[in-house]
Amino acid sequence: DTLGEITVMGIAALIMQALLSPFTPREGQGLPLSPGAPPLMLQLVSRLVLPFALLISIYMFLRGHNLPGGGFIAGLVLALGLVLQYVAHGLDWVDARSRINYAVWIGGGLLVAAITGFASWWFGAPFLTSTYDYPWLPGIGGVPLASASALDLGVLLVVTGATMVMLLSIARIGRGAR
Repeated sequence: DTLGEITVMGIAALIMQALLSPFTPREGQGLPLSPGAPPLMLQLVSRLVLPFALLISIYMFLRGHNLPGGGFIAGLVLALGLVLQYVAHGLDWVDARSRINYAVWIGGGLLVAAITGFASWWFGAPFLTSTYDYPWLPGIGGVPLASASALDLGVLLVVTGATMVMLLSIARIGRGAR
């Protein structure tokens, strides 16, 4: 079920990118872009928020196997921190400092999720059957580890990638493919 949902989300994001990348609004259509720099306070705060968004994303990812959370919400929190960088600094500034191809995140996430499903066949279990263990770590003790965490990692990658692809496609309307 989840594998199908993230596949649809990834395909929708890539279709949206393909449809919007060549779009150029007609004269007078849409909102004018402000040539001024974003507020300095927003720029400073956004740089502080990103590490916290990453930390909260990791926390939500890790707690999702026993409590509400998991890959989907962790991906959205991470995407929120990344989008804030674009809002605070502008597309050109972030693109000059980060060469992240979020479409690759979609493909990578789908690949991780699919491999997780096929791995259960390797052990003679039905597709996407989850198992768990409690490996012992020195100084920490038994740590719960579920194979479903690999599927959630794929979900996190797809959700983050798809959200960023869609939002950046909208933001780049009229700028041409870059």
